Amino acid sequence: MHTWLLPRTELTPTQLRAIELRWVSNQVIVGAPGSGKTQILLHRAEFLRDRMASDSYRLFVYTNVLKDYIRSSLPLLGIPEEQVTTYDSWCKSFYKEHIPGPLPKRKGKLPDFRKIRDKVTQVVKQGKVRVPMYDFVLVDEAQDLDAPSLETLAQVARHVTVCLDRKQQIYERGSSLEQVIGAMGARPRNLYLLDAYRCSPSVAKLASRFILSDQERTYYERQVRTVQLERQVPLLFRSKSAKQERDRLQHILRERIDLGHRSALLLPLRRQVFGFAKGLREAGFDVETMEDLDFATNRPKVLTYSSAKGLTFDSVLLPRLVPRSFGRWSEESIRQLLFVAITRAKDWVYLSTVVSRELKALKSVYSLVDEGEFTIQSEWVVGEPTSDPGVGQEDDDFLDFL
Repeated sequence: MHTWLLPRTELTPTQLRAIELRWVSNQVIVGAPGSGKTQILLHRAEFLRDRMASDSYRLFVYTNVLKDYIRSSLPLLGIPEEQVTTYDSWCKSFYKEHIPGPLPKRKGKLPDFRKIRDKVTQVVKQGKVRVPMYDFVLVDEAQDLDAPSLETLAQVARHVTVCLDRKQQIYERGSSLEQVIGAMGARPRNLYLLDAYRCSPSVAKLASRFILSDQERTYYERQVRTVQLERQVPLLFRSKSAKQERDRLQHILRERIDLGHRSALLLPLRRQVFGFAKGLREAGFDVETMEDLDFATNRPKVLTYSSAKGLTFDSVLLPRLVPRSFGRWSEESIRQLLFVAITRAKDWVYLSTVVSRELKALKSVYSLVDEGEFTIQSEWVVGEPTSDPGVGQEDDDFLDFL
């Protein structure tokens, strides 16, 4: 079975030191995309379990997709699947066990996770349950949890280690580094920094253009330690129409499949995921979505940006880079989303847009062309010339919903 988890013998000295950090006080680990944060947390779970002789622990990841992604690696470390969960799933279980009454629901009878979180925080803070409940808790993507949630975890566990990257925060209720440190009751000396080892220099250079702060951009680029053995520079295709963009995307995806790459096609909106998956399947592609993921296969995955957090692929394809795809997200949020999506790639990134409605944020990468780190194409012909049905509303709907 495929597993992305490296044995400890193949980890870097910095990663090994992070795994073996002291547990007398809470620890905060900061690392860029590709620094091995999730790998560290899994190995640290094994390390702490053995050192503390404990089976009372939890490892929190941010999405169910990431939980599925790491599932194949858990038996290698002797970690039961039930020890790995999302924070919202844990809150839901906590609520059912410790809080009288029905779960808060939203319209459509779905759980209202915000209200559930807030009630769990209140119950723990008021001392209505016996704490600590666990010997240790490990948290991935801590920047996307709010401070009260982090404080709750610090109360229910004797020790907490969190990993985060502020540049990957995509939810408004998340926490700054200072808030994470404060919620953990940690000290600056408990802050541990990691270098990045996943993204190739070209991918990292592209991602850095979506970091607004010049200081943070420079720091991120200096963190990258990956050697690029095969030079592949990212590509932006500026199509004349949505149909041309679709045809080019299918051509690129076939190339990646022929190369044996583990590829992901990432989209901002959930409805786009299922629309694109349907269209690709009708075109003869065997793809997977969040509903039928199997990370033991090389079949292309079609996911949202947010559900891909924590995952790694050889190639990432980012189509439909037009304002309509991002709804009411602010310019800063769009940049953070693109940073997260691009840094899922180890080797190569493909972006595409329609020229007449190009996303404003893409202008920031044009300078990479002169540096030889980026390619822009606006013409593409294979076989018969691609027909151009125009760029009207009907064209957009055709791609978004099929």
